[in-house]
Amino acid sequence: MAYAVGSIPFAYLLLRLSSGKDIRTLGTGNVGAMNTFDVSGSKVLGILVGTLDAAKGAAAVLVSTHFFGDDLPVKMLAAFFATLGHCYPVWLGFKGGRGLATVAGATLLFMKSLVITWVIVWVLAWAYSKKIHFCNISATIGVAFIAPILEPVDALFFIISLVALILLRHRDVMKDAFKGG
Repeated sequence: MAYAVGSIPFAYLLLRLSSGKDIRTLGTGNVGAMNTFDVSGSKVLGILVGTLDAAKGAAAVLVSTHFFGDDLPVKMLAAFFATLGHCYPVWLGFKGGRGLATVAGATLLFMKSLVITWVIVWVLAWAYSKKIHFCNISATIGVAFIAPILEPVDALFFIISLVALILLRHRDVMKDAFKGG
């Protein structure tokens, strides 16, 4: 269920409905909020996609806990599978977004420290570089190092799994950065 909710490709659907364009063939090809903004030029559309992507992460956690209980493992599994669905949606040939908004929406409900840590590291990285992808990657790596101090030890595998998934979806950006792009 969480995968199905996470796999709803809001960037693809909203850009297709608003302009007839296929986001997978434009800009970075990434099916997410930032590419939606870049391709459409619309802040409103970019923010709407980001909000909906976060909402589907939250919805997956809320629905899962309603049916399976308010346990941490249930929430972690729902968050992970919603993010997996966003990153690899079956509807788009398993080519989706990078997962940041979906993770944020899901974890804000039960691990606020992850989101707060991510935002703080992101802002510090922005002050240093003014490069969005650098900030996203730095904040994600920062969570991997800081979260074990703030979250229960039984959440570590979940946190590392999400960090790995997000970094995997940023590998194209990291390759470009190392090439000097």
